[in-house]
Amino acid sequence: MSDKSRKIKGLLMMKGITVTSIAKSMDVSLTFVSLVINEKKKSKRIQEFIAQLLGLTYSELWEKTLSDTGAEIGIDIKNL
Repeated sequence: MSDKSRKIKGLLMMKGITVTSIAKSMDVSLTFVSLVINEKKKSKRIQEFIAQLLGLTYSELWEKTLSDTGAEIGIDIKNL
C-alpha cells in the first residue's frame, strides 16, 4: 500500500466513511473502490466522489502529494 493510499484511508476513517459505504453509494464493488484508493485502477468518477466526501478537490487529493503534516489540505495526517 502506498503512503498516499494509507493517508486517504486514514482520512476516510477520521470522517467515519467506509469503503463499503462508498461502493454502495457508487453502485460498484468494494474491490473496485479499494483498487482505486490503492491507485491500482483509475476511475475519475469514484476519485471525485471520494474527494468530495473528504471536502477536497480532485486535484488536492489525487494529483498533489499529501505531506506528513497535511498542511496543504489543512488536516493533521501525520499519524495516519
